[in-house]
Amino acid sequence: MTGQNTLTGQDPPGGLPSPGGQGASGGQGASAEERRQALLRRLAALPPARREALRRTMTAAPAAPGLPLSSGQERLWFLNRFDPADSSNHILWCLRLRGPIDPGGLAAAFTAVAGRHEVLRARYRMDGDRPVQVVPPPEPVVLELPVVPEDTAGGAGPDAAVLALFDRPFDLERDPPMRVALIELGERHALLCIVLHHIAADGWSLNVLMRELGECYAAHREGRRPELEELPARYADFVTWERGQAERAGPARLAFWTERLAGVPVLDLPADHPRPPRWTGRGGRVELRVPDAETTRFEQAARQQRSTLFMALLAAFQATLGAVAGQDDFCVGVPVVGRSRTEFEPLIGYFSNTIALRADLSGDPSFRELLGRVRPATLRALQHAEEPFDRILGALRLPRDLSRPPLCQAMFNLTHNLPKDDLLRTAMGDLGVEVHPPPETGRTRAEISVDLYRGPEGLGGSLEYGSDLLSAGTARRVAAAFTGLVTRAGADPDLRLSELSGLSGLKGE
Repeated sequence: MTGQNTLTGQDPPGGLPSPGGQGASGGQGASAEERRQALLRRLAALPPARREALRRTMTAAPAAPGLPLSSGQERLWFLNRFDPADSSNHILWCLRLRGPIDPGGLAAAFTAVAGRHEVLRARYRMDGDRPVQVVPPPEPVVLELPVVPEDTAGGAGPDAAVLALFDRPFDLERDPPMRVALIELGERHALLCIVLHHIAADGWSLNVLMRELGECYAAHREGRRPELEELPARYADFVTWERGQAERAGPARLAFWTERLAGVPVLDLPADHPRPPRWTGRGGRVELRVPDAETTRFEQAARQQRSTLFMALLAAFQATLGAVAGQDDFCVGVPVVGRSRTEFEPLIGYFSNTIALRADLSGDPSFRELLGRVRPATLRALQHAEEPFDRILGALRLPRDLSRPPLCQAMFNLTHNLPKDDLLRTAMGDLGVEVHPPPETGRTRAEISVDLYRGPEGLGGSLEYGSDLLSAGTARRVAAAFTGLVTRAGADPDLRLSELSGLSGLKGE
């Protein structure tokens, strides 16, 4: 082993002689103490830079082993590598804080939460021909403090700072997938902004994050330990479970999807602008509202067909898209929470999956008849919802088309059943808290999507659209057609779809 570092098994950097090598003061007959003193003299004679390099080599911890990614994470990792500047898969949450704000306490609270959830500090790298996630030891979370000019503090200035934080790319190989900032708006008034990469979180995770953040901040302010239950699992346990589920399910679960989706055409929306050769994720947003009385009537029509509000709204969205595109066959993607085991519920991570629901609008059915198709199709799909969306895409062998999202160009989501008590909290320790509506980010994950919630005032939400394809005017008309269809179908579900759409002169401003 002469000539090798006995601690690392590597050649000493810079050609430093081994302490056991030949030399006047370090020969084979020298005592151990003499050899140690000779080594110290040689180290002292090295330039400082080489001495520091040697120290790092001898004391560096071995690289942490890489953990596999979930199927959803693998797709998000690929999309990030394909276009690192695309912020479509960033999650933004903003809160207004009022009171004696403690920036150090906020940073400590985020640090404590990241210490509990490995996925918030994971890094992603290639290991051979596959991506892995490497979890470093807990480290302090940096609370950024952007400066907003005083003359814009109450107007566009904060939104500009929020968008800059949101749009900044994540380097998933070197940086954690979460960043936070505190934007001062005045005395005892600030905006707390949280940006997460989707690879580390989903909608459910935000409620978990806010619950733990609130408790950790209150504990810091009160000088006590946070009262949080020990987590029953790690995100890595979900990855292992997901892979095991795929093996146990065998080919039958995947075969359900490939048979159901075989030959499905793309949703070909009439575009206001030439389709770019590559999907960019640029988008806009239109607000959606349906008053409570009309929503209640629509719910009653759904119950008559033993359908849920989700099923009925999905049917209304399918009917609207069919009228817009002139198609009776296409897919709508629907996110599912993916937390079928109770031990996954208190975890932060990317658990959600997408199921592709194929529309069948053939024969110009009445809305009541359409519900009779949507209900059983949805129930069957939910029975197979644990099949990873990316495995389905791979099995379908769809033609490669970079100009549009694969399989599901449209997405639909009803979020009122997600836990949100902590997400909508009004206090955090000694601070007053209120949700700050985030500015429009100009990003979307689909060519057209609807995201709704059921509240006491009725239905609320938004329609997002790909601005490379559709103008704002067209998007407003589609949104109006959708809400109008909900209203008319609730009043008379026996009307045929051709009588419900209310679409005319769709394109143009």
